[in-house]
Amino acid sequence: MKNEEIDFIARHYRKGRFNADSGWRRLGIATVSRWKRYRVAAAVAAAVVLSATAAIIYHEYRAVDLPEPAVVAPAATVSALAEVKVIDFENASLAEVVRRIEEVYNVRVENLPDNDEAYELSLHYEGTPKDLIGVINDILGTQMTVAEK
Repeated sequence: MKNEEIDFIARHYRKGRFNADSGWRRLGIATVSRWKRYRVAAAVAAAVVLSATAAIIYHEYRAVDLPEPAVVAPAATVSALAEVKVIDFENASLAEVVRRIEEVYNVRVENLPDNDEAYELSLHYEGTPKDLIGVINDILGTQMTVAEK
């Protein structure tokens, strides 16, 4: 700035005469009140909070996490020899064990030893009847087999 301009401003300056708000009013631009600024800030903050909440809810409960509806497949026929079931025995004779296996698995046990009352078993088993009879054969040294009824 030149010295002339500074001198002009220094000569004509009066406190309160050059007010920014009055200058904006002369230009036809109204100043924003303090409360209006707070309302705008509050509206922006509310929008941010709502957006963040919606993003969290979407992330937590999006459709990817929902279980898909169960598709009912045609019922496949499972052989009695392939069914897995649980069976328990406590100091039971071999005859009782065989009767219970035939009852639970709906199978027929063949090649029973002649002295089946001489054998006693205590076991908890979960599996197929073929595997169970195989385990019993290994334990007792018998040659029993399983067949479907």
